[in-house]
Amino acid sequence: MVRSRAEYLINKLISNTLSEKELDELLEGLGKDDVLNEYSPILERYFNELIEEENQTYKPEWRINPDNKTTSAKPVSTARHFQNFYADYRRVAAFVALLFCLGTAYYFISGDRINRLQTLLESNRGSQSRAGLITQEEIAPRGIRRSVQLSDGSLVKLNSDTKMSFPQTFNGSKRTVALKGEAFFNVERDESKPFIISLEGVTIKVLGTSFNVKNYTDEQEVEVTVRSGRVSVSLESDSSASIILEKDQKLTFNKNTDTFHITGVNAEQESSWINGSLQFNKTPLRNVEHTLEKWYNVDIIIQDESLYKASLTGSHLNESLVSMLESVTYAIGAQYKIQGRTIVIGN
Repeated sequence: MVRSRAEYLINKLISNTLSEKELDELLEGLGKDDVLNEYSPILERYFNELIEEENQTYKPEWRINPDNKTTSAKPVSTARHFQNFYADYRRVAAFVALLFCLGTAYYFISGDRINRLQTLLESNRGSQSRAGLITQEEIAPRGIRRSVQLSDGSLVKLNSDTKMSFPQTFNGSKRTVALKGEAFFNVERDESKPFIISLEGVTIKVLGTSFNVKNYTDEQEVEVTVRSGRVSVSLESDSSASIILEKDQKLTFNKNTDTFHITGVNAEQESSWINGSLQFNKTPLRNVEHTLEKWYNVDIIIQDESLYKASLTGSHLNESLVSMLESVTYAIGAQYKIQGRTIVIGN
């Protein structure tokens, strides 16, 4: 029997033998109703075969990574023709796209696992740079924190709502990463290859040290706090010599005014979020609001603008959302209401 073009493409997709041209052809078909009608029974047959085989040979094991923040599926065993397929990000993305477009995703994974799979796909994708280096992105969505070990052995902890881009391997004369969000870096020392972090208006250069960097796009300030060693900071707005920060010093750079100041701090407290603790020290309510939105993956609405005059001080270790809201609203003399993932705070 002669196979249809749709069956041919799907079979090659699953067997991981699809060429780039064929992959583009398959993806183009997602926007055409007549092609989708061809895909549906073919995929349904594949799913039925897979489910039947899994019932006999496959038991999925859901593991939680060491910091208990993200979940991923790691197969103990699986059908042979699926093994290579899952190793290729673009083909996995195409397969997931097919599932959603055809409305057959329920054959494969639950809604919660779909969300986590999307996070996994986003956080582990690689791309080819013009210089030929493979660049990688790690993403910690709102409500999730994760740890990343770089090829040089450096350990990076990403706070919620953070994205870091970096080469898969540090091959040049320097180790360069880009960061949007907040991260704690424990950099392996290599005097021949400085470690450089590119931020908005700020460049950080170290040889080996530990420090915290905060660079959220929705906040006006960039913060660099040194926990051990020394950190060199260069400002795009200032061509003069670099600024050297030492242990327990924090540089705060205002992106709007291109100004900065340096203060003495307890760096361990400043980076306490890596241990599940939120520390506020005369922190304006607006900053607290942004922190809680990212930490708990919620949206907060402050109904009374006068409440923004308040500031908060306190330490909160692994507190639930409700416990945190009780503390915050008690401190500012307000009340809260939870509406799904939206928190309304007012008098």
